[in-house]
Amino acid sequence: MVETIKAKIFRYDPDVDKEPSFKTYEIPYAEGMVVLDALHHVHDKIDGTLAYRWACRAGQCGSCAVIINGKPRIACRTAVEKGKGITLRPLLQFPVVKDLVVDLERGERRIQRMNPYVKRTKKASRPEIVHADEIVPIKEVRECIECWACISACPAVIEAWQEFSGPMFHAKLARLQFDKRNEEDRVREAFIEGIYKCTTCRACVEVCPKEINIPEKAIEKMRAVVAKTGLGPLPGHEEFTSRALKFGRTVDKIGTSLLEMVKTGYAARVKNPKDTVGYFPGCLTDYRLQETGKAIIEILTRNNIEVVIPSEFTCCGSPLLRVGLVEQAKEKLVPKNVRILEELGVKTVVTGCPGCAMTIRNNYPELIERRLGFETMHVAQYLSRNTDLNVKDMKTINVKATLHNPCHLNRGLEAPLDLQNLMTKIPGVNYVEMEEPDRCCGAGGGVRAGERDFSMMIARRKGEFIINSGAKACVTQCPFCYIQIRDILKELGYEQIQVYDLAELMLKSYQG
Repeated sequence: MVETIKAKIFRYDPDVDKEPSFKTYEIPYAEGMVVLDALHHVHDKIDGTLAYRWACRAGQCGSCAVIINGKPRIACRTAVEKGKGITLRPLLQFPVVKDLVVDLERGERRIQRMNPYVKRTKKASRPEIVHADEIVPIKEVRECIECWACISACPAVIEAWQEFSGPMFHAKLARLQFDKRNEEDRVREAFIEGIYKCTTCRACVEVCPKEINIPEKAIEKMRAVVAKTGLGPLPGHEEFTSRALKFGRTVDKIGTSLLEMVKTGYAARVKNPKDTVGYFPGCLTDYRLQETGKAIIEILTRNNIEVVIPSEFTCCGSPLLRVGLVEQAKEKLVPKNVRILEELGVKTVVTGCPGCAMTIRNNYPELIERRLGFETMHVAQYLSRNTDLNVKDMKTINVKATLHNPCHLNRGLEAPLDLQNLMTKIPGVNYVEMEEPDRCCGAGGGVRAGERDFSMMIARRKGEFIINSGAKACVTQCPFCYIQIRDILKELGYEQIQVYDLAELMLKSYQG
């Protein structure tokens, strides 16, 4: 018997249909088939009226991009999984011509307006030699095939494309700015096109068929140039970055700090520990979310992990790096933290802030030009992957909860499932999945600090997803996400939905 899969495909002809609909087709499954094969089968064998774009079939033209199971992808490079159905929709942001075909004119006109080519005051006198090291800064961003998947995935574009031109456009501006042959300054254009409205959520990287790291290779590098020109950072950023440079924390202290609450050095000893880890609290946990920090320490010790906290530390530097103040972070913050954390003498340093973890793991080695003497992990990664979680001491807590997966944990640290794996092990948790649990909440990339209204516009959609899930609680594990979600639920009039850091929920179960 031939094995089949079901393809649920968006159908709509504006000239004929009153409204869109979905039609499901049963398609023979073959090992190695891709979504484009499924579309060809429907068109050639079942319904020749199905409209979709395709051309090269080699992942080079970008024309076959559609939304596949909720994520924009190119159909010719997206595998069909055995035994699993597929749902196909047209790309967002563009009017539908028919079925999966969209009118790209809106985006193409925007590209034309930016003059996406090298501009010079005079023609070169002879063919120029461009050396390999001169290509390195632009090599990755040059690989864009204009599939428009990133535009359809970007949460900032979805909310206000008129304010933020999107990942693809900023990749083009970075390519031109850092091309040594280009003589036109693209920095002011990048600023006008919303360079500081990117949350660096990496949704664009996730869907890019060329895996271009636009936040790192384009957005943040351009922000560094913007900062040097004086156009940035924004006034809202300066409040936090100046405080970090002057006092070592981005926020003022409320109450007693976490470091003052716990004994530094060996903060929490256990008998015959399975492991010893260092704990980096981060600014918000130390000065604002102290109970979260205490919960993290306690759940580690309840899993027979000894915890070492440094007697001092400074801001990890992420708030500066994300807005373009690279040299300031490199000189004033990073070396101090590297020295402090390496002196702990542990193999692993954990933190409850994905932004801190991503910065220490990904940015520090490049900034100090050597490998760190320890591995950096988010506490959820560590508990999920490095421990046999102690569930026997947990007690039932009975809570209907949904989960927000922080961008910098999910995509920045490549840990999409660790939070859910831990949360669903807590007895009595009735887990309900919200729509798009990995959709950005709008807090990252300096957007909450510098573009608060825009940030809350993105947060509103996340808040609606939480409310519509019917959950009584929302669980996450990121200080920025925690505060952002708490604020938007209050703004929407749903303060009764409790926001938990995962460590707090786990501790509640341990304490009964």
